[in-house]
Parts: sequence; structure tokens; C-alpha cells
Amino acid sequence: MRYDNPLLADMLATEYILGTLKGAARRRFEQLLTQRADIAQTFHWWESHMHLLADTVPATQPPQKVWHNIENRLFSTAKTQNSSWWKGLAFLSTTMAVSIATFLVIQSPKPLEDIAPTAVALLATEKAEAGWFLDETKHSPTDIEIKVRALTSLQIKPDNAFELWLLPADKSKPISLGLLPQQGTSVFKVPVELIPQMATGLLAVSLEPVGGSPTGQPTGAVLYQGRMTKT
Repeated sequence: MRYDNPLLADMLATEYILGTLKGAARRRFEQLLTQRADIAQTFHWWESHMHLLADTVPATQPPQKVWHNIENRLFSTAKTQNSSWWKGLAFLSTTMAVSIATFLVIQSPKPLEDIAPTAVALLATEKAEAGWFLDETKHSPTDIEIKVRALTSLQIKPDNAFELWLLPADKSKPISLGLLPQQGTSVFKVPVELIPQMATGLLAVSLEPVGGSPTGQPTGAVLYQGRMTKT
């Protein structure tokens, strides 16, 4: 197997984290983690980012019928039914892993092994609809850069702008961090005076006129929120 293929390494790492990499394949991957620094780095990158997604997306209570269906399938006396359900679940998880890996590899302008964020954030709606993914890179205590990646699930609004705001923990006025891309990526430097507040404040995105807020404060609806989380 060609483990030098970055996409293959991404797929193995995500399947391992999701628990769908089984048996001998799982044992081979665990051995690779101790032998290949590049594979281990890829694994740790995915581990931190996927755990962040799980931690930051708001919890949603599933309908009661979902639990009934799960109970029926788990505790059904028909062994074949249980077997097919678990196989279907494993296939679905594997497909999700491949899709996530492929998506982020395509979206990323640099190889994964070159990216070492010190903090990340997912900006999402109250309905857990993700809009942007943020990577923070700390070059020095006074030089912090944030790369913003617009996700394909973002609903584009060509007649408006999305503006990113820092909401300080002390409840003072929101501070504009600039406009967010509706496609692709952008990079901005965190002003030195805002660096301490980035770790404790909340991030919010408002819908504004093209060009941004005319008042210096949010004028439209706040659609997305998130928080920087250390990796």
C-alpha cells in the first residue's frame, strides 16, 4: 500500500478516529504511527480538528422515533437484521470519513503536514449549519495570523457581506475583525491589542451591506457564532 499518498493517509486517519478501521488494517495503522512521523502528524491534525467539530457543533435532540428505531435494530431477535444494520452503519461512517478527508484536502491551499494551527474555530448557526473554519497560527506572541476557509455548505449572498466580530468577554462593544470570504480562503492578522481577547471572547458573524457595516457595529442579524479553541 502506498502510504506516501497524502489522501490515503487522510482517509486512514479519519477512519481510525471514527472507529471504522478494523482488524489488521487498524493494527497496521497503529504501527505506522510509531514508525512514520508524517503519518503521525497527519493523524494528530485530524484528531484535533474532528474532535473540535464534535465539541463546537451545538447538540441536537433527535426525535423519539430515532431512539425507537435504534432499539428495535439493536435488540431485534432477527440476527440478520442487526448484522445488516451494523454493516450499513460502518459503511456510512467510512463514507463520511472519505468525504470529509477529500473535502478538506481539496479546500486546503497547502499540504496538511505544513499546517500546524495553535487554535481553531468552527462558525456555525444555531441549527449547526457550518459556514467557516478558522485556523490560528502563532508566529510570535505579537504575530498571530488567522486563515478563514469558507465551507461548501455556506449559503452565498452576493448582495450582502458577512462580517466577523469579536465579542469581548467583558461584554464591551463588538470589535470588527473584517469581512469573511463567501468562497475560498482569506488570511488576516490579529491586531496586537486584541490578541488577549481572542482567547476568551466569542466570535460572531453578522449579515451586512456589501462593504461591511456602515456604523462600525453590527447592523444585521447575527447568523453564525463560534469560539477559538486551542489545539
